[in-house]
Amino acid sequence: MGSSKKKLLKKARHERRQLECVFKLIFDYVIHADLANTHGLFADRLRELQPLTAVCHTWRQATLPLFYQSAVCSIKELPWMDNKPGSTPHKELIRDAKHRVPSYTQRSNIGLIIGGNNEHYVRKLSIELRGDVTPDASVSVLSELGFDSTKWQGIEKLRISHSHGSILRNPTYSSESISRLNLFLLHALPNLTSVKYSSADDRRYYSEFPLDGLLASTLSRLKEVKLVSGLIPDMGSSAFLPGLVALTLRCPILSDGAHLPMVFAETLESLHMGFSAADTIWSRFYKPSKKRKLTFKRLKTLVLEYMEPADAKLKTSSEPKPISLYDDCYYASSESSSVYSGTTLIHADSDLPMFDDDEETLLDPDSPTRLMFYKQQEISRDWPMFPKLKKLSVSKYPDAIAQILQHFTVERISHISIRDVSRGWYNVNATSVVGLSSLHMHISPHGIGSKRDEYRYQAWINRLFSVTSDMTSLQLNAPTSIPISLPDVIGLTRLTLLSFSFRIDLGTIPNLLSRLPFLQQLAIHVHPWSSWSNRSYGLFEHGDYEMLAHIPALSRSLQSLIAYVGLEPSASYEQSDGESRDEPMVVERELSWLLARVPSLKLFKTEEWTSHAIRECIDDLMSYESIAPHVKHLPGIEISVWKY
Repeated sequence: MGSSKKKLLKKARHERRQLECVFKLIFDYVIHADLANTHGLFADRLRELQPLTAVCHTWRQATLPLFYQSAVCSIKELPWMDNKPGSTPHKELIRDAKHRVPSYTQRSNIGLIIGGNNEHYVRKLSIELRGDVTPDASVSVLSELGFDSTKWQGIEKLRISHSHGSILRNPTYSSESISRLNLFLLHALPNLTSVKYSSADDRRYYSEFPLDGLLASTLSRLKEVKLVSGLIPDMGSSAFLPGLVALTLRCPILSDGAHLPMVFAETLESLHMGFSAADTIWSRFYKPSKKRKLTFKRLKTLVLEYMEPADAKLKTSSEPKPISLYDDCYYASSESSSVYSGTTLIHADSDLPMFDDDEETLLDPDSPTRLMFYKQQEISRDWPMFPKLKKLSVSKYPDAIAQILQHFTVERISHISIRDVSRGWYNVNATSVVGLSSLHMHISPHGIGSKRDEYRYQAWINRLFSVTSDMTSLQLNAPTSIPISLPDVIGLTRLTLLSFSFRIDLGTIPNLLSRLPFLQQLAIHVHPWSSWSNRSYGLFEHGDYEMLAHIPALSRSLQSLIAYVGLEPSASYEQSDGESRDEPMVVERELSWLLARVPSLKLFKTEEWTSHAIRECIDDLMSYESIAPHVKHLPGIEISVWKY
């Protein structure tokens, strides 16, 4: 009997854990992924999920910790009111501030948490401020909710976001009110380990960084700090334990007297630095002695985000930036790891010579200069060391990208993301990236400004796809106008995720799929006239569908396909052969045949008008009894609309 009881208890515990996992997935999907936009959303979604707690005792015990894991308060400024007789609410600017009556509305679950004595479940406080919400107003609203009536021992994470508005109506907030906010938070949150603050326009409202007091008092136990601000935070104190693991600073360059302590370099595992100039990015840290390099001993993820070059607007093409399919492809993936985007720098006093983009030796892929990676001994003395770096992201680097990559031992890095690069991309040697697990290369609009550049990009693509590599994820983005093709021999046979945000020749996709046996997600930007390529000429004759019964499958691994064609329906729009747009176009018929040859496909996503044409083509195919058994997976494909 005792053994039976133990088995029953073990089974009950197992079922309880399974139930908790299922509920966590539900809550993460429905609520907590959207806490960045809490106003009017969080409370409504809580009501939708509240019936889960009333099903039974087991469900209640499993859902309560999830229900109350986040305390949320959204405070929104209401339209202004005038104290003068007969005044009515209005949104226009009132310059006479003495007549102003501040008024706010709030949405929060704090009262519900306190009323049910559920404070011990809360692990995170999220505060969203919208409009001219002063520090004193924030304290007042939180006090009215009873937030200061208890110490929230379980809260470890604080998230504050503030969108002030378009026009400054009052003078900057006083230092006294900022101090009161910091003291209020310090008193109520004694066990913080993570602080995130985000505001794009706080420089106009604050004379100092609004959470300096909180940071100074909690640095000894903070493990994560993420600051997005127009102000300079004071993090120069060295009287704290070295426990910081993750640091994000998207703030102005620190002054000479406010450098970050070197001890951060001893503990950091993730570092994201933004809004930096190429020659000052590492000046945020105290420089070690000339004999000793600054070494980030544990750093695994580095994101370097540079400021937009001053002449970027002059260089940028007037044509619109091509739509990126990468994010859509990524979110369709089952992987939960994030994609890294960032930036890096080269010092003005670097020993690396400057090269002109048009220098002939750089255009030669066999050039002995091999700009991609320089030997380690050529690294500038001012650059730190990263012995354990695995993920590197660089964005908006103003000079040749080789100048930044030379500072890293690329053979040891698994993931590299290069975004908004305009110079030197064609010198990224294919043989230098074969050891990567993932590569994301995004070329900016002014990085390909001529037909010559486009042909050079085609050559670079051919070299990249020809090398043998175990790379599993590849995302490429470039503003090309001509259809890009792929080489017949594909060396990147281990790819599971592939995204092209440039116009690709659809005729190359069948060969590509047949050579990528592990590919699961594919996103492509199809050139609308690429079906006229000789690769597929005569294969897809309208009405001659009997061939499908005799053509081999292209892939048995691909599950998700995203294809953007970019042709809007128009009654007057005709193809070059005079075919009306009301009928499915050749490229759409070719896409439908492509789907028919991928029996493993579960999801197909495209723009709305193309989705209608594809459905029509599939219905047409399924009407043929002789081939329907060979394409029986087609009706089961989920066809959804890709919204950009």
